[in-house]
Amino acid sequence: MPSTTLKSVLDRAENWPEEAQQKLVAAARLIESQLASGFELDDNDWTVIAARVEAARSGEIASSEETAAFFAKYRHP
Repeated sequence: MPSTTLKSVLDRAENWPEEAQQKLVAAARLIESQLASGFELDDNDWTVIAARVEAARSGEIASSEETAAFFAKYRHP
């Protein structure tokens, strides 16, 4: 992948909502730690990652705030 492609994505990410930026950073840190450990993702792993990124982008995955509100509502005292 040309470095210009990666830089272009990162430039656009600067305008994403804070939560989306946090998810991108978390994904990058996970990939970085896996690379450092010698772990390699296979094609199936990348398919799952792409599906989850799309689900997050389309709002199918609850945000941290939504999850906390859910548990606060249904948590027993």
